[in-house]
Amino acid sequence: MMIYDLRKDSNSLVEHLLDTSMGLPSGITTLDEMLLGFDPGELIIIAGRPGMGKSSLARDISLSIGEPSVAATTLFYSLEMSCGETSQLLLASLAKANYYGIKRGNITDTIKSQLDNASAQLSTYNIIVDDNSNTNPDYIRTSLREQEETISCIIVDYIQLMSLGWRPNRQEEVSEISRELKSIAKEFNLPVIALSQLNRLVEYRESTRPRLSDLRESGAMEQDAHKVLLLHRPSYNTIKISHDMEDDDGEAEIIIAKNRKGPTGVVKCAWIAEYMSFCDRPDEEF
Repeated sequence: MMIYDLRKDSNSLVEHLLDTSMGLPSGITTLDEMLLGFDPGELIIIAGRPGMGKSSLARDISLSIGEPSVAATTLFYSLEMSCGETSQLLLASLAKANYYGIKRGNITDTIKSQLDNASAQLSTYNIIVDDNSNTNPDYIRTSLREQEETISCIIVDYIQLMSLGWRPNRQEEVSEISRELKSIAKEFNLPVIALSQLNRLVEYRESTRPRLSDLRESGAMEQDAHKVLLLHRPSYNTIKISHDMEDDDGEAEIIIAKNRKGPTGVVKCAWIAEYMSFCDRPDEEF
């Protein structure tokens, strides 16, 4: 807890305001330019319907933050997948290799070489994966205190898989989890990136582009979060109907629905289905 007395502590305000250093990077240039990165003390919600790529974006972010030159360590709480699965997907993404193709046995000498190189590279990344399926805010606090190194960011995949074990009302429980994650961000002075489902109703509207009000089971997340990012892939519903991945045009949007310290808007990016990753659009020049 900090108390700030403006009569005594205002001398450093200008210095802090003029500090142009960015928060931790997402790896998507346009998104980072609008968000100015992920800052300590922030709760960031990434939300989308199942299959939209929430976990993929979370892995992309962990690779961006964990890259050795950033010198920041990410603790990734994977409630849905095992450590092995999450790590394999991180490896495939870094290698730019087709994960499902590999699992089906489509392994060439080139792919094997890509994986070997990426494995050596990944071993230098500052990423810790925790797959405890009973992860809750108390567990996160304990594990953060027990870490032997400083954790710069945590990612929780995802909120609706967490339980406090004592709330009879699910909406109250999710609201409490949201408040606790915000408290953890402040207590440990790090960004907490938490994934969330969206209400199913979004799929039945004329426009399937998600809105802030679509956050599932809790309006508290909308209130608690410093930043809310909603994922939208326009061709996703077409793929669901046709079951043909060739219908995926690779267009993706990250909708900045809330940004407490900056602008909101839509970031156009690319979805690479082959290795389940988001990136800058090829036609963007920076």
